[in-house]
Amino acid sequence: MFSHSGILPVPWGCCLLKVLHILSDTNIGGAGRCALTLAKYLNGPECAVEVILPENSALRPEFEKIGVGVTEAPRIGERSFDPRAIAGLLRLIRAKNPDIVHTHAALSGRVAARLGGKSRLVYTRHSVFDVPAKNRRFPRKQAIGFVNNFFSDAIIAVSPAARDNLTAVGTDPEKIRVIMNGAEPVEAVTAAERAALRRGYGFGENDFVVSAAARLVPEKGHETLLDAARLLAEHPPGGKTVKFLIAGEGPSGAALRAKAAAEKIPGVVFAGFVRDIGGVFNITDLQANASWGTEATSVALLQGMSLGVPAVASDFGGNPYVIRNGENGLLFPAKDPRALADAIRSVCLNRETYDKMTINARRIYREEFTAEAMAERTLALYEKLL
Repeated sequence: MFSHSGILPVPWGCCLLKVLHILSDTNIGGAGRCALTLAKYLNGPECAVEVILPENSALRPEFEKIGVGVTEAPRIGERSFDPRAIAGLLRLIRAKNPDIVHTHAALSGRVAARLGGKSRLVYTRHSVFDVPAKNRRFPRKQAIGFVNNFFSDAIIAVSPAARDNLTAVGTDPEKIRVIMNGAEPVEAVTAAERAALRRGYGFGENDFVVSAAARLVPEKGHETLLDAARLLAEHPPGGKTVKFLIAGEGPSGAALRAKAAAEKIPGVVFAGFVRDIGGVFNITDLQANASWGTEATSVALLQGMSLGVPAVASDFGGNPYVIRNGENGLLFPAKDPRALADAIRSVCLNRETYDKMTINARRIYREEFTAEAMAERTLALYEKLL
């Protein structure tokens, strides 16, 4: 059904369906990876995809690499709404005349699309938060609900937890479709390549490597992960050496590195931003996701699952819909480093359970979280709207 060749641009005016994505991301995060995957799998003879990005976004070369046309717009970078951006976006939308405007956050884009009047409007909610009590009550609930309902024809929630966030603030449940994120499978490397990759990070063949691939921001829970690493270093599980690979960069990076150094936490490697994240997953024995905010459907967890990598994950947000406790990993209470350390220790010490989790991780990925499944469900929504 999907060619996803990503070799040549598809003529915008020659397709049955024209989809224009609008993103506010200047870096490559979960929303950007989701939009990239959709573009790669849907861009073809029957569906042309283009994208509007902030100026100098790191996503631009990634979209261009797969043959997707990119237009830059001012005043939309890293902000959902800026009234000064609306007029420019409106001109672009009218000039391109898409059938579908698909926004990822980007409220400015939703307002412009609604003012344009012709396109059907899809909004994807990529994140999950603890909804403040004031936003669940009059008048804020009614105001937020009005914005979501008026400035969308359909809303994609990438997790049931994201759907619950939306309905809690007055969003019409009839507008919401839960479409879980999907990810392309990570290609497995040879044993020799795996050994070389491990040596490159300073890991031995017998080290038990726990990786965390996420932007370094407080809500991703890296402090909890470092505290768990310290606890495991003090009491190693069954004599095994547990090492931690933290892949990602962000505003918390300096503070996290300082914490690891000040507390002399051994076996922690900060890899920074890793463009080829597949190498990280190929040397990973166990993924860790310690998020206590924003997490909906972690693309990193899905990529690891495609290789059969189980995970220990916090019970926040969408994690329990991806990691089924005792099946393809273990869940632990968010912000609890001792519970995280105990979960990692449990996986280390039980090889039979680990092997079952590996099998289940691959199976659950294939059954529920492939890129093709996400693209097919999204295309079906587009067609229903039209």
